[in-house]
Amino acid sequence: MATIESLTAAIDQVIEYFNVRRLDLPDGFFDRRTQFILNGAAFETLLSATPNDPLVLMLARGPAGFRFTAKALQHAIPDARLDRGDVATDGDPFQVTLKLWLSGTLRGSGESLNSLVSVTLRLAPAGHVEIAEAQIDAGDLEKIRQARTTP
Repeated sequence: MATIESLTAAIDQVIEYFNVRRLDLPDGFFDRRTQFILNGAAFETLLSATPNDPLVLMLARGPAGFRFTAKALQHAIPDARLDRGDVATDGDPFQVTLKLWLSGTLRGSGESLNSLVSVTLRLAPAGHVEIAEAQIDAGDLEKIRQARTTP
C-alpha cells in the first residue's frame, strides 16, 4: 500500500510529465485495468457503443487510456498546464481526493481556459490507482470537445 507521501510524489510526477508533454508514468501508478471516469461516465462508454470490446478497453484503460486522453487534451489545449491543490484523504486508505487546475488556450478559438477539476483516486490494495474519477464543469468540457475537432 502506498503512503500518502509516495502517492503525492507520484501524482506530482504525472503532472510534471504532462506539463512538459511527456507521456511517461511512474512505475506501477496505473495497471492495465485502471478505469477512468469523466463526469460520471467511464471512458470506454464515451469512446464506443460497444464498451466491452477488447480493443476499446485497451484504448480506454490503464496507461494506454491515460496516454490516449492526455494526447487528446494536449491537442485541444496545445499549451495545457496542470497545477495541483492538496491531496487529501478522509481516513479511507484506499481513496484520495485532489483538485487540479487545468489552464491553457483552446485550439481554434484562442480562448483561455482555467478550469477546476476535482479528482478522486481509488487505490487497489497493491497500491496502484484502480479508478481515477474526474469532475469538470460541463461547459468547460464542451469547449475542450469543440477544440479537439479543430485541426
